Formats: sequence, C-alpha cells, structure tokens
Amino acid sequence: MINDAIIRTVKYPPEKIPDSWAGTVPNLAETAPPVLDLRRFKPYLVTLSDIQMLNSATVIARARYDGVSLEQITQPMMPSLVGAWSLPAKEFLYYNHYGLAATANYLTHYGIWVKLPTVADKLVHAIALTPEERDINERLGIADSVEKGVLPLPISFQIEREYHVLGEETHTRNINIAAAGTVYAIENIYARNGEFLVLTRMAAQPATVAQNVRFVVDRDDDHGFATVTTFPLSLTTGGEVTCFIPAMNEVRLSTVATAAPGPHLFRYTFQRVRLTNTLRVRFGLVSRDELPEKSLYDRVKGGFQ
Repeated sequence: MINDAIIRTVKYPPEKIPDSWAGTVPNLAETAPPVLDLRRFKPYLVTLSDIQMLNSATVIARARYDGVSLEQITQPMMPSLVGAWSLPAKEFLYYNHYGLAATANYLTHYGIWVKLPTVADKLVHAIALTPEERDINERLGIADSVEKGVLPLPISFQIEREYHVLGEETHTRNINIAAAGTVYAIENIYARNGEFLVLTRMAAQPATVAQNVRFVVDRDDDHGFATVTTFPLSLTTGGEVTCFIPAMNEVRLSTVATAAPGPHLFRYTFQRVRLTNTLRVRFGLVSRDELPEKSLYDRVKGGFQ
C-alpha cells in the first residue's frame, strides 16, 4: 500500500507509483484501513490517476483531494478500461470503497504521480515561494506565463519533450513460485553509461486473494519501492498497471506469495533514457555552478523545462 513514507522516497520526479488493492468491502461501511490515505507528503504534489475498478451494484467509490469530495457508483464503470481520473492534491488525498452490501473479492488498481513543484506549480497551487524562487519568478516572468495558461507544463508533455528514449523493451517471465514466503527474482535490469532506466508498465496473472502474489519493484537503493498485488491485475486489456519509476543504476523485479501458486506469468516494460543536463537538474544531481549553461537551472526550477 502506498503511504506517506513511500511518497517521501521519491528521488527523480516526476514519478508514478503503481498500487493495487483486493478485499471485501463491508456492508454499509467503508473499507478499513482505506485503500489510499495520504496526508503528510509535503513538499510534493501528488495526483491519483488511472483508476481501474470493477463494476458492482453494491460498491460505491469515494475520493477526496484537498477540498474536493466525490462519490460514484461503480456499476457503470468499465473494468476492461483504465478510468480517466486525475485528482491532484498538495495536502490530502483519499480513495476508498463503501458497500451497499458486503462484497467479497472486490479489486482496483491505480497510480500516484508524484512531483516536486516548480515555481509555476507553486503559483497555481498557492504555495509560498522561497527567496530563490521569488527571484527566479521575477527574472523569468513566470507569473505572467501562468496567467497566460502556458505554465505549468503537463507531466505528459514534459516527458514526451525531455525524456529521449534510447530503447524500449517489454519482457516476460514465467516464475515457478514453489514455496510460500520465499522471494523469487524475476529480472535485474542495469543502466548503461550515460542513461537511466524507467519502468513504465506491469502486468501479471491474477492468482487468488489467498495466494496473495506480489510483484515487487526495487530501484537502486530503494528496496520495496513499489509492491503490487497481482490479484487485481491480468495479462489482458485493463489488467496492466502503468507506472513511471526511474532508476539511475538498476531495477530489480521479484515476487513473493503467501501461498505458493506454482508457475506464474509476469509482463513488464521499461525504457532506457538519455541522462541530459535538464534531467540532472530536475533530479537534483547537479548544482547551478556545475552547469555550462547557468540559465538552465533557473528554467528547470521555474517550470519552463
């Protein structure tokens, strides 16, 4: 389950952390603990997106993001499609299910985008600027660009423009999970010189709730950075969860189960991306003084890059 501590381990923003949930939705009550409840994640901005849920006559989806609350019946939802959701928050993000009747084996998967706010983001979300950021705002006229609507840049546009993909691969593995509680390696993927890795998609056989097969992602020194229960996943349309997990050195994929299911299928996609000066600034790997082009630092921090 994604919690505040996991959000605070984000190193190379923007990152999209995947998660999934399966269980029983109680009668005339919400699931406890909730599927998602984030409250202490400053200084990051987080966005709940790409929610996939079952359609059920007895389950209501509830969400709150900062000052906005919503409640939707799930019966008209299409489980074969990932829903069009984008719920941004700077202070509070919540997602859960309420049962009109007890509903067993209900499932969902989703992603949380996490980013460090640029000056443009802070102006939009009414977050106080630091003295350095006020100087950048005045010199680059960021407030004017925000008022024009050209800033801040959407994450999707930022990734398409700045992440130069040197290769994209989809791998598959059939792992024999023969013993409960034993970690089985799926694959270790290593970055080459001048590049970094980004894990972008994960899919697996669903197994069962009792088997509780988990798809685990370690990146660099972050062990268990993402853990996705496979029961809400599948190898067909709607069952693949998207993510965006950068790693400077390596991505390690593994699996573990509460009850051994035997052979189990996994699918995942990753990219090899060129490490540019723009991304070095965004990831906090260089200072202004280390850059040949000093203005690049201000443009990245400001939100132009």
